[in-house]
Amino acid sequence: MPAPRRSWGGSWRITCPSDCFRPMAHRFSIRWQWLWLFGLSSICLLSLLFPAAAANGQDLSIRWGTPSASHWLGTDQLGRDLLLRLLRSGAVSLSVGFSAAALSIGVGVAVGTASGYGGGFLDRILMGTVDVLYALPVTLLTLLFLVFFGKGLPVLCLAIGLTGWFTFARVVRARTLDLRKRTFILAARGLGQSHCAVILRHVLPNLFPVVGDYALLLIPNAVLMEAFLSFLGLGVPPPHSSWGSMIVESVPVMGRHPLQLLWPTFLLVVTLLALTTLRQETVPPIRQ
Repeated sequence: MPAPRRSWGGSWRITCPSDCFRPMAHRFSIRWQWLWLFGLSSICLLSLLFPAAAANGQDLSIRWGTPSASHWLGTDQLGRDLLLRLLRSGAVSLSVGFSAAALSIGVGVAVGTASGYGGGFLDRILMGTVDVLYALPVTLLTLLFLVFFGKGLPVLCLAIGLTGWFTFARVVRARTLDLRKRTFILAARGLGQSHCAVILRHVLPNLFPVVGDYALLLIPNAVLMEAFLSFLGLGVPPPHSSWGSMIVESVPVMGRHPLQLLWPTFLLVVTLLALTTLRQETVPPIRQ
């Protein structure tokens, strides 16, 4: 029977032996998530050093090839090396995710900080605009952006990034409203520091924990949105490919060649799970 442990209130309670291993298992899981993300990103970036013809070169004589020494995961319906396509597609998917998330963070921080710190009329105008945009479906706004500005990798990053900052702006505004009432902010203003100096020296550094924590949600959302747009034919245009476009290409032949669908789906799902579950448990203390 597990030994009892005394709590701070003075009562005794039974501690399960598995409780002792939970912190260790949690740290082990976090390390593997970081290792997966860093290792996969590095390998995908290194695959860009190979010429594009190595991944997009077609050879119908070896179509639907099985794994071999020259093609470790086999070939697809056009005789292209599946492993190299997976890695280059991963580089495209991750670049879309990081680029769109960076754009959403930049716009969200600017709007949320200006609204929370400025207050008054500026706050009502900015948050009113956010409320109007927030009432519209994000997918519809993304589709309209792509319809008006056309297809392309930069346009796709802009479309996803410019429609994903609404919630983040509200989070930043709430954090800024809390910081504006802090003693060190009032002291800085009392010492004669300008509003820009206060924002740059005191407000923005204390927003970094919020930015880092929320970025781990924006990146998988952007990757998933790109995969969804690929099903609608509005994803990454040829000759580039992403995990989403590879899944779309593999759906018609998944009964005869299931591995063509399994590999990009596996990489996409595991990467999304690693990004989604990799959240900070505690927010660092406010820097004064």
